[in-house]
Amino acid sequence: MQHWESKKLNCKNCGTDSEFHVDELLAKQSKVAQIAAGLIFLIGTPLVFFLVNPIFQESHSHYAIYVIGGFLSVPLIAYAIINKQDQTRVSDFNRRKLKGRIHNI
Repeated sequence: MQHWESKKLNCKNCGTDSEFHVDELLAKQSKVAQIAAGLIFLIGTPLVFFLVNPIFQESHSHYAIYVIGGFLSVPLIAYAIINKQDQTRVSDFNRRKLKGRIHNI
């Protein structure tokens, strides 16, 4: 809203300035969020397994398997939540359009 209906952008490669209507701009998924989610999954799963493994080997209860399975699912759930939030952010931004709306000035 602070740029009204057009936004002036500078190309990093060629250095030219171009003006775009806000409906022409689209969001992309964040590479930082994807890398963070991947690191949480790839580092978190083995880390949780190594931390819970001594408890698993000493316990002979069936309930310990359920608890350990719950702990191992934490990095997977964090990965899924981060990816889902980023996907929701991108789709919400790309869905909003100004064309066709009546503007109150």
